[in-house]
Amino acid sequence: MSLFEKRPEIPRSQFKDLLKKSDIKIGQGKQLSERQRGMIEKRDFPKRLGSSISQGEYARTLNRLKSEKMGEQDFIRKTKLGKEIKFLKELEKGPDLPK
Repeated sequence: MSLFEKRPEIPRSQFKDLLKKSDIKIGQGKQLSERQRGMIEKRDFPKRLGSSISQGEYARTLNRLKSEKMGEQDFIRKTKLGKEIKFLKELEKGPDLPK
């Protein structure tokens, strides 16, 4: 099951719920904190862009984060960006939601 499931877009409220409920492990079996997941939603997918998130917007956000990571000089910031990118890629493949 992928994030978009053959749909061109998903509502922001559904995306926000997926971020909160996902239990995707990023490196060494650790998850992103709730605060980090909330920052992804607020910073990378702001409400001013509309009431839904399209596949194109999702792809553009991933590409922008990859570009930021490539240009980043600070190793700690680069690592954080890498974790966020990995989290978003895993979320796109299919959210592992607790049952």
